[in-house]
Amino acid sequence: MPIGRVAVVGGSITGCAFALAAARGGAEVTVYERTTGELADRGVGIALHVDRYVELQAAGYIDDSTPWRNVVARKWLVDDGSSARGRLLWDQSAAFRMYNWGQLWQGLRRRVPAEVDYRGGTPVTLGADGEVVLPDGTREHYDVVVGADGYGSAVRTALFPAAVPQYAGYTMWRGSCAWEHEPLDDLISVCIPNGQGVMYRIPDGAGDRMSWGLYSAVGGTDNPRPALLALARKHFPPFWADLVTATPESETLIQPINDLVVDAYTSGRALVAGDAAAIARPHVASGAVKGIQDAVAFETACRAVGRDGSWDDVLARYQAERRPAGADLVRVARAMGYAMVEDTPDWTVMTPERMVDWWAAQHADDGFGGHALGASIGTGESVNR
Repeated sequence: MPIGRVAVVGGSITGCAFALAAARGGAEVTVYERTTGELADRGVGIALHVDRYVELQAAGYIDDSTPWRNVVARKWLVDDGSSARGRLLWDQSAAFRMYNWGQLWQGLRRRVPAEVDYRGGTPVTLGADGEVVLPDGTREHYDVVVGADGYGSAVRTALFPAAVPQYAGYTMWRGSCAWEHEPLDDLISVCIPNGQGVMYRIPDGAGDRMSWGLYSAVGGTDNPRPALLALARKHFPPFWADLVTATPESETLIQPINDLVVDAYTSGRALVAGDAAAIARPHVASGAVKGIQDAVAFETACRAVGRDGSWDDVLARYQAERRPAGADLVRVARAMGYAMVEDTPDWTVMTPERMVDWWAAQHADDGFGGHALGASIGTGESVNR
């Protein structure tokens, strides 16, 4: 890695991963996180494909000290009145590790070396090339500025003002509730007309929680919760409906589904990463993976260039590796969203054989769980609307 100073804008999962990557190479690293205090209270679930975990563990970004729950299968269910938990449409093999967002962040945060200057409660903007502007107007110059500030990235807006997230036409309610039943090693998918429910266990202190999501189009309303409750009661098998409807409103949030990929991952002495660079619909179950992989690719580029190399070469290598991968992930996630929410089949007539064909038609295996590290991805297909 060339000797220098690196600023990381955003201190969550992607930001901590980049801080670790840059610090390993000997850079002087400052992290600017706009929120104050700990980020660990975000109790939503994060899925990590087992193959991606193996890669990230080997790269030194995660290990078994972070609590997780095992998933070995994805069970697709429909409510036809035959069972409180629903009729099984398809028992699909799926190898994942499920995390609590806050605990995954804590694990990465602990890995960030003590010499990294992590500044919470410090929102910044992008100045001239290689500059960040602090709240008091002070300007700090860096050799590289990393935009790891998520969905509403200020760095992306400054670099690529025309790159605006595009609404997919539907939303996802998310929530989590106590799980006091048997251990569950399944990812549950509840199939509803023009929608999809997903549920899986995540660790929570000494016990477990059930992290759930419900995709559906939502009509204009100032209070969407009644629509959520009505959908769950009407279309979910009773057992799963009870879990959703019993979740306190304080543990429920609504997330508009968007997608976006920037035309370039770098500009001047700045780069974007994670959701600041590519927003893929959650159907691909690779949001956290994508951001950490971006950091690994940055570290790999730094090591390839070496201390006598240039930051321009580092950024060029990062761009060549990660932009095609991000664009392809957005493409796959869009196809999955169309099949799972926008144009769903008649679930009541689906058989395991039809489910296999339906899944294959989405080319979902091209991106479900994320791509392998170092894979050169790219189909030449546009992901712009």
